[in-house]
Amino acid sequence: MSTPTPDRIAEVHEMTDYIADTSFSTTLRAALDQFQKALAKRWRKEVAEKIEQDEFDFPTQFRREVAPSAAGSPWEYWQLPARHHIVEGCSYIEWAKGEQDGSIGSVSCEGATGTTENVELVDTASGQTVVIPPNIECGMGAVLGQIDDWAFGECEHIFYQLPLFDAHDQGGLNEAYNSLLDIGGALGLEKGSGSDSDHTFTAVGDRDMAQKADALAGANGMGQDWWTGWTGLSADRAKSGFFASVVPTINNQSSILGCLANLYAVRSAIIEMGRNNPLHAIQAATKAVDAEVKVTHDNVAEWKILQGIGSAIAISGGWTVVGGAVGASIALIGFAGENLLGKTTTVEYAQELSEIVGGLNDKVEQTNNDLADREAEYAVEVNELRTEIHGVHSFNLELYDLTENSPEGDARGEDGYTATVENILKIAQACYECGEIYEELLPRIGRVPAADASLSDKDGEATSADTNLIEARDELIEFVKTACGRLYLAGDQVTEAADAYAVADDGSQDAFDRIMDDWEDESFQKYDVDAKGYAGDTERNTYDPHEGHPALGGSEAGHGQETDYETELS
Repeated sequence: MSTPTPDRIAEVHEMTDYIADTSFSTTLRAALDQFQKALAKRWRKEVAEKIEQDEFDFPTQFRREVAPSAAGSPWEYWQLPARHHIVEGCSYIEWAKGEQDGSIGSVSCEGATGTTENVELVDTASGQTVVIPPNIECGMGAVLGQIDDWAFGECEHIFYQLPLFDAHDQGGLNEAYNSLLDIGGALGLEKGSGSDSDHTFTAVGDRDMAQKADALAGANGMGQDWWTGWTGLSADRAKSGFFASVVPTINNQSSILGCLANLYAVRSAIIEMGRNNPLHAIQAATKAVDAEVKVTHDNVAEWKILQGIGSAIAISGGWTVVGGAVGASIALIGFAGENLLGKTTTVEYAQELSEIVGGLNDKVEQTNNDLADREAEYAVEVNELRTEIHGVHSFNLELYDLTENSPEGDARGEDGYTATVENILKIAQACYECGEIYEELLPRIGRVPAADASLSDKDGEATSADTNLIEARDELIEFVKTACGRLYLAGDQVTEAADAYAVADDGSQDAFDRIMDDWEDESFQKYDVDAKGYAGDTERNTYDPHEGHPALGGSEAGHGQETDYETELS
């Protein structure tokens, strides 16, 4: 059989919705069932017309495999008695050429041959004398009846090649995507240039975290000499320790959240392409077989083109170190990759059955090839994110480690210092308030893993890229928890520092007691998390970007970026 003519492509236009089905194999099966019915109906018609015209070159298979033993015909329609009957008029052929109302089992045929008695004729093909009776047993019903099996076989051949993406919950992935962006927004995430996401963010300057963090990272924080004696850090270390880690931590966490959201959107776009395109190809093939068929399930009008994953996602180059202000800018793609799936085409087929069935098989094969390419691009981007995170120092991801501070602190030093209790406690209050913001994020980010089962390929199996994405997300969750704990711990340490200063300075005790009373009313210091338990370093060596490399393999996380921080343990 000749190779089918490629399908024709109509004009390109915009399309951004997605299929939210959570049992998609049922949808594909329903579409194929409709195609099978249309295929069988037209196939019967064409076979009936061929046999009526004494032409026997009709196809009995297209792409399915057929055992040699199944290749024979149940009735010898080419024999002389059968030809006389068909010329006289066969009820089965007339039914097949018409609307095929009812089942083939409802049709009956008397097998009339046009004679009133037995007639002997010479078969010119064999040279033998053949008796033509007035009626024969018509086997045309059996010939046409087997076409249902042919059509079923062709559709089964297609079904087992289809990328199913069966139970993937696009709605759940959408919720996870929005949660990641909501959390990123709370930490100062902004839409970068070229963003196509319709997610809305409040202006960074109006967000609580940006305002509170300024009190810690700005002049009120990094310049406070009082930090020296009670944190165990010298004055220059104070400026490059906890306070200096606030903005990089917040910005890098929000950058990671934006990148994670983008990668969730890419996975969703791959799912959408893998679902939409075969369904569209099946529906278009059904209409090509029989233009009168009415699609009985949701019609998918276009073939979606997914491209430009690498150019749409910018992961490297934007990581924040010491300095700057709260607010990370990431080019965000819309859920299901709206700016990746922005262009579509319409599949159309030529009119021959062989071209339609062959073309449908080709479109399924094309989808599988496209999916393999997109999965590879997705894996590259996920690995790039993990590599970038791997190279960033812990101080820039989850704050300076306050557990490294000496509880006793350093000696005051010859130069001494001056401070006011009010200023000290403003910093402590900002630490508590930032900790509260983080604590409020924990339940929301804790719900994101609910969509993990949908981070998987066409067969429902998590790829190495999906596993890497989940691990990166889990690291981010731990960074957020660590930052929450360290902020609360910082609030406690600064409050203790203020208390100690008030004891040492007779004029400060009243102010300290007054502020503590106010805090009691505001419920400061009454956090609901295990701050010390959260404050430990996140385990970050589950990923090695150079695994297997003879020289670079085994590198430790955070060693790819020089840091300005110093600690007592440095």
